[in-house]
Amino acid sequence: MRLLDHFQRLAEWYPGAQAPDLAQIAAALCCSERNARLLLKRMQEQGWIDWQPGNGRGHRSRLSLLQDHESLRLQRLHHLLADGKLEAAFDGLPNAGRERLKQSLPGYLGSGRAGTLRMPFYRPLHALDAIHINRRTEQHIIMQICAGLTEYDRASEQIIPALAHRWDASADGRSWEFILRPGLQFHDGRTVRAEDVVYTLQRARDTDGPYRSMFAHLTVISGTERSVKLQLNKPDHLLLHLLAHHAAVIVPVDDARRADFATLPIGAGPFRLIRNNEHRATLAAFDGYFRVRALLDEIDLWVVPHGSPLPEVDLHLAHASPDQVPAADDSWSRIRALEQGCDLVMLNPARAEFATPAARLAVGAWLRTAAAELAAKETRPMAFGMLPQWRHLPEQTTTTAPTLPAHLDVVTYELDSHIALTYCVADRLREAGADVSIHILPFPEFGPYGWRDWADVVIAGDVLDNDMEFGLYSWLAGESLVKQMTDKTARNWLAQASTKIAAEADATKRAAFIEACFARMVEQAWILPMRHTRHGIDYGPQLGGVTLARCGWMDFRKLWLRP
Repeated sequence: MRLLDHFQRLAEWYPGAQAPDLAQIAAALCCSERNARLLLKRMQEQGWIDWQPGNGRGHRSRLSLLQDHESLRLQRLHHLLADGKLEAAFDGLPNAGRERLKQSLPGYLGSGRAGTLRMPFYRPLHALDAIHINRRTEQHIIMQICAGLTEYDRASEQIIPALAHRWDASADGRSWEFILRPGLQFHDGRTVRAEDVVYTLQRARDTDGPYRSMFAHLTVISGTERSVKLQLNKPDHLLLHLLAHHAAVIVPVDDARRADFATLPIGAGPFRLIRNNEHRATLAAFDGYFRVRALLDEIDLWVVPHGSPLPEVDLHLAHASPDQVPAADDSWSRIRALEQGCDLVMLNPARAEFATPAARLAVGAWLRTAAAELAAKETRPMAFGMLPQWRHLPEQTTTTAPTLPAHLDVVTYELDSHIALTYCVADRLREAGADVSIHILPFPEFGPYGWRDWADVVIAGDVLDNDMEFGLYSWLAGESLVKQMTDKTARNWLAQASTKIAAEADATKRAAFIEACFARMVEQAWILPMRHTRHGIDYGPQLGGVTLARCGWMDFRKLWLRP
């Protein structure tokens, strides 16, 4: 690669019509004449130049360039991509060159060297501080990197031991003790200690974030050697689920002080995050993982421009319009499922025209006509509740335009499916006579909810992960989207409801009450469900161990490649 750099410098300097001597070439290459002679010899061996040094007085040197340096530079870039050296390929390129190079990335996806899988994703990862993550991809990635005291097992739909190999609780459910496994290690070699657990849970409880309220009842957190004790100020029959949640994954004491903590978190999970930048995120199997080691050595998520044609890359994620993604051939397998969640509209009740449930429901009925037309084009089902099986919203639309404010600010974030629904909603609101401004925010700007004071209409959505019961509960108990667009009375009701759910020991009764709470949210039009999404995975015969999680990803630990 350095030789190619020298050739490029030579080609940019060489006028082509003169017979340069060795001293001139050495000056152009910024090296000694001895090194210049060696470089010219190597370039000639590569077939890039024809160099005939002049010997004796009157015999001038002759230099001919046999290759176009731009073509060679392009070859170099593609060699770097083939070797998986994205950062080196992009380094020093102008913006136009970077965009052109991005278009060639799909050709290098799929199974790389033995034990490596390169997967496409449409954007870089956002920050990976577990207590602030509220997007499904980042939630999934942090669970591949880190581990909690407990873990939710999708196969059995049960909580199983993780960093803690056992636990005990008092009869009233307020005192708990967790015993850590011996020999646990973080990715950097540090031992996982009780102090790390105490630090992690106290940080989750005491730091502002979307999940802080879910940890507020942990009044006393203490640890000695491998024992961690928790004291609760109220019963919580979902505590084991909370400790399996991504916000409760264990990190080393004071690790959050690292400047790159949110970019390269350290955990005790199955994969180490060894690289995370604008081009890709690379996860390497952690040999010190307390369970069975991952079957792949490395998973590389390459940032590929949205809409790029994907060749046979072993695996296609299909989150938005999965049926429009053709399988490579008949040997490919396809998994499809409805997402457990929905796209929804929320109206600001502080606006006089949206102050009552009846007014909000009228707006929702007006919007559903247009949303249904869009959903039909996208072959998506309309939503009548948060989950596909729920029917909390009457099957009705209206042709009577609702009363709207003169101007409406409509907010969403950078996700194609939400953007499409946003434009659909905006057009329908304009039909009712409103002047509409659309604000499409990057998710890191949308996520902290800085728009809550000025947004009139919010288009968003949520997708539940494998632990669906706790995902629904966290919508009620945490700082979810619905709490950003409700008044104090509604928020107090949600807090009381979540306390009642956690205090219920019977899982069947808990599930019924959770559904009743979501039915009330729809009846009060705090949320207006619009449509569901089908997601899925297409994968080639070389890739094994593929399962579809409820969030649309797969368990990286189980993936493997046929020789």
